Formats: sequence, C-alpha cells, structure tokens
Amino acid sequence: MQLRSLLLVFASFFYVSDTYAHKSTTLPFSDELIASVSTSDIWQKLIKFDNTDQTINDDFAIHSQSFYFSDLLTLTAKGELTKTLEALLSKTHTGNADESPQCRFPARYHWLKKQFDLTVVEPVICQGFMKWSKLSSTQSLSLVFATGYLGNPASYYGHTLLKLNSSQSNKLNFLETSVNFGANVPENEDPLSYMFKGVIGGYDASFTHSKFYFHTQNYLENELRDLWEYQLNLSDDDYYFLVAHIWELVEQNYTYYFFDENCVYRMYELFTLFESIDLPEIKAPWVIPQEVVRAINSATYKGSPLVKKVSYIPSRQANFYNKYWQLGPKAKAIITEVTADNEQLILLTVDNLSTETKLEILSTLLDYYQYLIAVDKDNEDEYQQAYTRILSFRYKLPIGKAKFAKKQAISPHLARPSSYTQVSVIHNRRLGDGVSVKLRPAYYDRLDAENGHVRNGALKMAELELEYIASKLAIRSLSVFEVTSVSNQASGLPQDGYDSWMLYLGLQKQDDECTSCADFTFKANKGLAIPILTDTTLGVYLGGALVENYLDRGRVYVSSNLTLNQSINNDWNFLIDLEARKYLENEQLTKLNFRVETRYRFKLNNEYLDFRFSVSNHETMLSLGYYW
Repeated sequence: MQLRSLLLVFASFFYVSDTYAHKSTTLPFSDELIASVSTSDIWQKLIKFDNTDQTINDDFAIHSQSFYFSDLLTLTAKGELTKTLEALLSKTHTGNADESPQCRFPARYHWLKKQFDLTVVEPVICQGFMKWSKLSSTQSLSLVFATGYLGNPASYYGHTLLKLNSSQSNKLNFLETSVNFGANVPENEDPLSYMFKGVIGGYDASFTHSKFYFHTQNYLENELRDLWEYQLNLSDDDYYFLVAHIWELVEQNYTYYFFDENCVYRMYELFTLFESIDLPEIKAPWVIPQEVVRAINSATYKGSPLVKKVSYIPSRQANFYNKYWQLGPKAKAIITEVTADNEQLILLTVDNLSTETKLEILSTLLDYYQYLIAVDKDNEDEYQQAYTRILSFRYKLPIGKAKFAKKQAISPHLARPSSYTQVSVIHNRRLGDGVSVKLRPAYYDRLDAENGHVRNGALKMAELELEYIASKLAIRSLSVFEVTSVSNQASGLPQDGYDSWMLYLGLQKQDDECTSCADFTFKANKGLAIPILTDTTLGVYLGGALVENYLDRGRVYVSSNLTLNQSINNDWNFLIDLEARKYLENEQLTKLNFRVETRYRFKLNNEYLDFRFSVSNHETMLSLGYYW
C-alpha cells in the first residue's frame, strides 16, 4: 500500500511537471505560422541551414553550440525557431543584458519582429553590440579585396574582408572595425599539412574582428599586397541587419574547405540574406575571391548598383614603384648612387638640380627605405638610420611636396573570369594531325595574367589537357600546381632585384613527339626576370627536375631557360621560351627545346575569349579559348 502511494506521488509529480513544461513553452502563435516562417530562405540563412531538402543537424554550417538554443544533436530549422521565440518571450534572463537573446542574436530579433507580434518583448540596451558596431558613427559597409600573395599558398588567389565605415568615409580611417573570416590554423603548421587539411575540411574557421590597421599593416606593409575597397550601397535598415548578423557570427565555428566553403564564400554568403540584392550566382564548384568581387560589382540593390564607390589602396612597394618609374634618367642615377652610399646625398646640392627634382628624389628614397624596413627585418636598424638621414636632408629644403601622378590601376573586378577551357587543333610533324582539350579551373598563365594577377607570371592548379592524336586518347598534362613568380617593376636597387622562380608538380610530356607519355614531373627554376622596357621582360633561369625514366633518359635533369615576354598592345602578346636540358644519368643526352606562343584576346557578346598560336620542336597548335 505504501509502495502504491509512493508510485502515485511520483506519477503525479511527473504529470504536473510535464504539464507545466508544456504550458511554459506554449507560444502565442499558430503552428502553421511557425512552420511557414521556419521554411523561409532568410530564416534558414540566419541559422546557417545549408540544405532545404533535409532537416538533420549535419546540414547546419555552424557547429558551435553557443550559436543555437536547440541541442546540436536534435537541431532543426523549425525547432530552432521555436526555441528562439521562447527565449525572446521568456521573462527569466540573467542580470547581464549582453547575455539576453536580443543581444546575442540582434539580427534574428530584428527580422522576427517583422514576422511575429513581439510587442510584449521589452527592448534591451545591448551595450556590447552597440560598442562593437559603433552604429551611431558608422554609416556604410565596404568589401575589401587584397590581391594575391605568392609567399603563402592560402593567399595565392587573394583575400576578402569587410570594413565598417565611419561617417567620415571620404578619408581612409585605419581605426575602423574590420571583419575577417579564416581557418583556425595552428602556429608553425607545415605547408603540406595545411594544404591537405584545408582540402578535406580538417580545420575549423570563424569570423573575427579587429581594427583595420591590423590588416593594412599586414597586407600593405609586410606582404606588399594592394587593396581594393568596394563601398556598398545599403539602406540604414539593411545595414543594421547585416552588421547585427555579423555580430552573431563572430567566433562561431564553421568547417573550412579550401576550394569551396572558404573565406570568400562566407563573405559572399552574407549578401544572400537580402532579397533586394540581385546577386550573380557562383556556378563553379570552386569559389575564388576575384570571382566574388566580380559578382559583387555586377550585383544590383533595389534597382541600383550595389557598389557605389571603388577605391585603390596601394602597398608600400606599389607607392615606391609608382614614384621611381616616373623619375628621369638623371634622378634614377642619383638614387642609385645614394642607395649605394648615403654620403652621396651631396649630389643633391648641385646648382643645376631643380628643387622640384630634389623633392621627387627624396620622396622616392623615403618610400624606398620604408619598403626595405618592411621586407628585410634583419637589417631594419640600418635602413632606419638611412631613412632618418634622408628625412633630415629633406628638412633643409623649402616647404613643398613632390608631384607624382597617381597610379592608374585597374580594378580586379574588370578582369576576365578565372576559369578557362581551350580547344586546339594540332599538327605534329611526326605523329600527324590531332586535337586537344584543356580545362583550367584557375587562375592564369604567363600570357593571360590581368588585373589583380602577377603580369608575366603564372598560377595554375588542377589544369588538365587531353589530346587525341595518332588514334590515341591520352593525358597531355595534369598539373597539381604551377607557379611563376616575377618582379615586373623591380628597380634593380639593393634588396629590390629581379628575382624570379618557377615551380611545377604534376604529369607532363617530356617530349612532343610521343603519345601516352605524360610522366610524373617536379620542376624548379630560379633566376632573374628583367623588365628591359615597359612591355618587355627578359628571363634567365637555372634549375632542374625529377621525372620518370622515359626512354632510359634518367630520372634527373638540370636545365637552363631563356624567356622573353613581349606585349604588342593591351590585347596581343607573345612568349618565347628556350630550354637546354642535361640528363644527369645519361651522359650522352642533352636536349634543346623551344616554344613560341602568341595570344590575342577579344570579347564577343560580353564573353571573354582568346586565340593562340604556338610552335614547338615538332608541333604547331592553333587554339580557341573561353573564360568562364
């Protein structure tokens, strides 16, 4: 009897508790309305629900529990909406206002007020959010694009970040808040591990925020990358909504994938929140920063361009080059003397040198030493002393400013698309006629580098070329990566030489008179690329390669190359590449190779195409290429 009474008490307790729980979670909205709102695109984008055909938790891009009210294991779009509404309507919150649902998720609250009657919810002053966003003094948002940097594989294709602009937006303000997205990579991670983990999703990634000067110092001064700022045209309400959503995302963990769900994809994703933004879709299975910049610049907002202003922010190196190449021969000669020996500043005291020329020389020298301070930390003290000496000499001259024309840089969004397909007809003097097809996901070669690229350089990954010749279908080449780094505007002054290098890893034909002979190749070259004239660059390289043992030639060869890049005009250029190979395991074999290729680019119905014609040892090729 006592046991029965005890069981009855427990049953009554659980019944009352369950009834109370249901009452406490009852919402003053119909289930139909909640279900309808939970399937809306904006709600699902706010909670980073990636797959509208599924409702399992694996389809949510963020895997931080702090981003959701629901448990990660039972997460659904409708369930999270219900939990969010319950939290907003709840009267029990901690004493810290910044921990309230309104302050943790201001964008959700802002949008849900338009879908549900939340007038009973008492507004909370979110001090943390207001201090971070500076809504009282900021008025616009900019997308910032940093051009590519060949010193780090993660930065080959460039990078994007956001900047919250203050009311005084006519001047560059380094204290403005910037928002970045990147992989959380451990310190001293080796490049191979980084590339492998980046491809398979081995890193978490998150949005972070900092002052803009942190990025300008890193990009403009340390890595010498130019920045392009695209100021966006958003209404006050949409600006608030986007900034509030960014606040929600800061420090939340995503899974990072190098090729698609990467830093620039997450930036692009932010702008898909707005139905009023007509944003071109990224159709390729990979996402490249320059393509997102092109998409943002093509987008419209309420019938007007989304981008209202484009600004160029040159790096320290670009500033120096812009000044140096505007100087006359005499001024350049004096700079050469002074950089070799600062005591030669006495050359500036000669009477036949105008004050204007002196100011130009000193201004260029000041930028030169600031540039060296950034790139050569081992000799920073020496360069700082030279900089101070130049500055002291400048104070002896009358007040005035050197007059230089601003660099007429062309925005990366005006460049052609990043992916490339080419069809070629081949005439081989030994194998007969054939055809080839090339597919290059990204990015550029030594003839088609454009705005935001390294002119006369190359950056290619996963380029595949197939050929059908002599009744055989075979791989002509398959690159894992191919990089050519060139210093196009180098001055030739100390620590600013013409250094250039090339790397190739993949499958490659060792000879153009064979079929089905694409072998493993790892090739490295180091040399000089000297800009003889504005449109002419001469390259000299030494290097070698590890290859498969084709026709008993051996597995190692050393090589020397002589190259010439020449631009005829903006649309027409050519490349000459002469190579001498010596196979080290076969003393009898030395091979001489040559390749001459010319390219002409054109547009047809706003599509980007090119014609190419090339001649090598045994082959002639005529090609038509399409950029997409």
